[in-house]
Amino acid sequence: MIISNNMVGKMPIEKDTIIRINLAWIKSYEEAVEVITNCKNEIYLDYPQGRTKPPVPVITLDEAIELSKFDNIKYFAVSNIETVEQIDAIRNRLGDIEFVPKIETKKGVLNLDEIIDAGIKTIMLDKEDLYTDVNANQDEFNELVEIARSKDIKVLELKGVIFD
Repeated sequence: MIISNNMVGKMPIEKDTIIRINLAWIKSYEEAVEVITNCKNEIYLDYPQGRTKPPVPVITLDEAIELSKFDNIKYFAVSNIETVEQIDAIRNRLGDIEFVPKIETKKGVLNLDEIIDAGIKTIMLDKEDLYTDVNANQDEFNELVEIARSKDIKVLELKGVIFD
């Protein structure tokens, strides 16, 4: 299970729960360091590359990659990944951390075979952004989701929301 760092301190969290830190919501590099160092669980660090809706990240991709050097960060995700070239440009800078491309577009889904062939084991499928990318075409959206789910890869999908 992967849960938002915003729930830390608000509910019991098991030791094997992975904490997702979405860097769009972090106001500075220093705040990111503080959140990471105070986290006792493994971390799924999520960089919202190309995000235009609020909040827009203030941390750069280079700074996010630098944050990945903390021992408790086990997964590093980047939004809007569509090609193996994008994957290689980031993954080669991460070391032993598992890189998790966030697939949010039709192009990304249609390139999943190449992404898998590049050694990716897990993707995060952002269905909300995918739906927007296909201009709310329900049939096309459903087909793309099924394509992603049919691949021999772990697909992380949002399963619910907690309101506080």
